[in-house]
Amino acid sequence: MSVCLPSDTFALLGNDVRKCESRTLLMDRFCDPSAKEQARKEVFERAIRAPVFKAKAAAWLQWLSATPLGGKIVFAQLQSRLMVNMAGGVMENAGLCIDRFGLPYIPGSAVKGCARRTALAALREWCEAGGQLENKPKADENPLTPCCENFGSPADMLAAIARVFGWCELDWADSSDLRWACNDQDHILAEAAVSIANHFHWPIKREHEAQPWRSLPNFGGSVSFLPAYPTDLGKTGKIDGLPLEVPPLGKLELDVVTCHHRQYYEGKLPTATDTEEPVPVVFPAVAPGHVFTFALAPLRGSDAQLLELASVWLKTGLQTFGLGAKTNAGYGWFVDVTPAAQPLIAAEQERLAQEAAKKAEQARLAAEAAAKAAAEAERLAKAPPHERFCAEYAKLADEPFATQAKKFAEMNDEQRHGFVLALKQRRDTAKRWAKKKPELLKPWQEFAQKLQPPIQLP
Repeated sequence: MSVCLPSDTFALLGNDVRKCESRTLLMDRFCDPSAKEQARKEVFERAIRAPVFKAKAAAWLQWLSATPLGGKIVFAQLQSRLMVNMAGGVMENAGLCIDRFGLPYIPGSAVKGCARRTALAALREWCEAGGQLENKPKADENPLTPCCENFGSPADMLAAIARVFGWCELDWADSSDLRWACNDQDHILAEAAVSIANHFHWPIKREHEAQPWRSLPNFGGSVSFLPAYPTDLGKTGKIDGLPLEVPPLGKLELDVVTCHHRQYYEGKLPTATDTEEPVPVVFPAVAPGHVFTFALAPLRGSDAQLLELASVWLKTGLQTFGLGAKTNAGYGWFVDVTPAAQPLIAAEQERLAQEAAKKAEQARLAAEAAAKAAAEAERLAKAPPHERFCAEYAKLADEPFATQAKKFAEMNDEQRHGFVLALKQRRDTAKRWAKKKPELLKPWQEFAQKLQPPIQLP
């Protein structure tokens, strides 16, 4: 690995950034896109071994729970390796979405795309089957059945899809995915557009009566799809209710993507043949078993029904189509584990809350002790000398205090005064000394009796 670094960064991290412990920096700022084969593999192996800042996962879940989003949370367990953000095909960030704390995550745009694709696919199947109420996907073995259950017509479903995900002008144009989902039936588009316009009280221009969607302004959607992060369940391994074992939080694994037609893709061959040597390329992937938190929040004109529809489409999409790259090859498939995960997460949150409360109490006690110490220091600064000596002797452990006792004859009167005050406070010590060597107490007692007012030692 050969990375050009500023001199101060080089001095801190060493040659080839050997001292860098951040997997994010290793796969982003300090990566070497020119690295091949073993050198590339070594960089990824170092990044995989790098620690993960687990507090980020806990903080994200706490924020979702504490913030009054009024949304829906879906917990889904990854059933196979996950590869996200692979479109670039370069070494930077290893084709994965890794945040600054080293945690893999799924961007909200990818989550939204998964739910939208599923809703459109279900609508397409319904329209292709005839578009009547009896044509809806109904078979128990059809995974798209839940997506259409709450609708009386394809137009109703299309209107809900548009309200959830939003649209721009091109979404209603020829060859758009909305048209594809409606099987190019303009009457479905028209009915949905009129329904949307009526809901938002938008007027349909007279010249657009045949194509009412042309009167609709662009709309950003009524549901926000937040980034999905792996969840810390407080334990790893086999957990009841979860199909797969749970790996350590943020675990990555090395995978191989093999290019069989490199020269063809580089333009060096006119056709792709089977005569080229396959070129394996190493990539990191998210380990299966992670439980991801998918959060949906209400936006413009949203309601509980739209949020529920969005969560159903998302759950179905995660289990039916998967998410990320190479889903056709088995990557990125999820199973909804919300019922099983919620109690575990609630228990983990309770533990974290108790831990936070304990730390807060410790901080409060420390602050009180510091304030008390500061007040005592201020008092002693204004107090007579013998009180300052008393405070000094009172802090001593038994052995240093006994050493001071032997120096009583060498002390001045202020020090002696302070010493007998401290001895009076240490009643157990005074009683123990009086029992073992009562003659030792005589000079202290005589001095204590001369004070005004006199001090009575034990």
